[in-house]
Amino acid sequence: MILDLPLHPLIVHAVVILVPLSAVLVLLAVLVPPLRRSCAPVGAVLAVVGAISALVAERSGRALAETVGVPADHEPWGTPTLIASAVFAVLAVVWHLVQRRAGRRRRGSPAVRVLGALTVLAALAAVGLTLISGHTGAEAVWGSIRNML
Repeated sequence: MILDLPLHPLIVHAVVILVPLSAVLVLLAVLVPPLRRSCAPVGAVLAVVGAISALVAERSGRALAETVGVPADHEPWGTPTLIASAVFAVLAVVWHLVQRRAGRRRRGSPAVRVLGALTVLAALAAVGLTLISGHTGAEAVWGSIRNML
């Protein structure tokens, strides 16, 4: 609780903003070499903060569900979103460090390309699951209100 407000509806906004934003920055870094130097470190840091936010959102969602009940369509998406965000964050950091080190020796090594492709896939998975989780959460909260209008 923060100022008598449950933490979950506050922290989910960080996830919904940070995971897609970090994914865009990492995608730009992987796919557009001139942007690598500026986008890769920022994207990696934001991916880590997004994953930490996803962890807090998942844990606070469990606590909130004990108080208000479990939203059946929303609850199953918390853990997959957390896992995908964490995998993306780890890959974003590892790719950034590996490509930076490889850039000093030789550019475009196969290992860096494969790691970059895995990072892109993880980014897409994290964003997709974040969108699904966010949408089902919004439906759980606002769906009944919309139906009353």
